[in-house]
Amino acid sequence: MLGKLENSIEKILSEMEIELYDMEYRKENGEQYLRIYIDRDTENVDLQLCSEATRAIKELIDEDTVFYDYLEVSSPGLDRVLKKDKHFARFINQRIRVKTLRQFDGPKTIRGLLRAFDEKEIRVETEGSDTTIIPRSMITRVRLDPDL
Repeated sequence: MLGKLENSIEKILSEMEIELYDMEYRKENGEQYLRIYIDRDTENVDLQLCSEATRAIKELIDEDTVFYDYLEVSSPGLDRVLKKDKHFARFINQRIRVKTLRQFDGPKTIRGLLRAFDEKEIRVETEGSDTTIIPRSMITRVRLDPDL
């Protein structure tokens, strides 16, 4: 549903040297939220950058048929969610926290260093240099874990 809009937003932001990190479209407490997470390699994401990005994409979003009550543009944060392969590639050897499905034969939360990934699994080096292999189909969420 958001694919075409996401591509258009990504194009506009890339012209501003801003990365479209992720988009969320979800209902919370009866209100529809459209959240756009942006990032930039060259500098931190601050309020001014979020404002500039919002102004650049708001008209495009309003022309689309996507209904929302609230539009939020922000940084993905220090404990950002890793979803796409480019996110995993960027944060190889960084500390992560993985939440797994109940069906996973192992811990439900795994913390350690992201060592490798492919389309089927990720490898996390946990305490004591043990490596845990987690099928991506068993993962509910992967976040950076700056507190580890």
